[in-house]
Amino acid sequence: MTARATTADLRRQTAAAPARAPSLWARIAAQLAGYAEQRGADRGALLEAAGLPPAALADPDARVPLEAFYTLVEAAVAALADPHLGLGFAGRFQPEHLDALGFLAMSSPTLGEALRRMLRYQQLWNEGERYTLEIRGDRAHLGFAPFGPDRPAHGQMAEVFALDVLVNAGQMSGAPIEAIAVRFRHAPAGDPAEKERRIGSRLAFGAPATELVMPAEVLERPLPHANEALAAFLERQVGALAARLPGAAPAPPALAQRVRSLLGEQLREGADLPALAARLRMSPRTLQRRLRDEGTSLNALLDEVRRARAAALLEADMAIAEVAYLLGYSEPSAFHRAFRRWTGATPEGFRARAAEARAARPSGR
Repeated sequence: MTARATTADLRRQTAAAPARAPSLWARIAAQLAGYAEQRGADRGALLEAAGLPPAALADPDARVPLEAFYTLVEAAVAALADPHLGLGFAGRFQPEHLDALGFLAMSSPTLGEALRRMLRYQQLWNEGERYTLEIRGDRAHLGFAPFGPDRPAHGQMAEVFALDVLVNAGQMSGAPIEAIAVRFRHAPAGDPAEKERRIGSRLAFGAPATELVMPAEVLERPLPHANEALAAFLERQVGALAARLPGAAPAPPALAQRVRSLLGEQLREGADLPALAARLRMSPRTLQRRLRDEGTSLNALLDEVRRARAAALLEADMAIAEVAYLLGYSEPSAFHRAFRRWTGATPEGFRARAAEARAARPSGR
């Protein structure tokens, strides 16, 4: 593809191309491989296990398959016998490691705008994983969903996400972030107390979805290197990079994220395909096709939104029948079945564990 390709050319090429596996920046895989090598792992063996030739990481702006990166993470955990590898890697991560995108975040006026810009261009640094930001009253909910069937790397990446937001982004804004809740979908690998020490918060595992909950006022924190003129320049550069991704949407955020936001506003109505399509100004068939191109579906997105909202409602000690109603289930029994599918536990059991965790929380935290 040349720089002279027209918009029509790009659309024809995208329509004719087979579905691609999601990818991420090679710079991130190279940084992980370098970190593991510094700690004593055999870099060549790690790359071979992941099916990544060394040349694939030579260009930081190149792309590597996301699933190969997951395999690289798992190989590094095994080679170093370190179940906290993701936390160690995240602890060394700096915004400038993401090049123009990292500098765009740093030059934003507030922490909230920095996070929104990172989410706006998430497909640039990672096409497959999904990050969301939703404000509910006086709380901000940041969600994370990995790509593909459950595997060990998903837990590592969820912990990277938590430390990067609560510790790294906190440091960027002048102080660590005191989370209201940190919920992980995965079971802990290694010592949970060590994970809590590094992240700086009480952690809940086996939740319906991975989610950080923090005071919404945290998003208003000013950033010390704010420079809107520089940010505007960098956003043009980052936007141009994102637009060159194969199959990239004309403008972020991705359609799936827009649908999630709309579903969150009308959970009781469920996934009303014609109504959602009308709000997005497209036909129901086009909406289904475009979601399929992004590797998801309307029902899958509704399931994600319900799963993420369920934990907060249960922890608020709301009656289970009321939770089921607010999430759009016709009967509490349908909610019970869904919740057990998400977590392997009953809603009652999850709420009991959450209450125990709150009771065990040291006073003042």
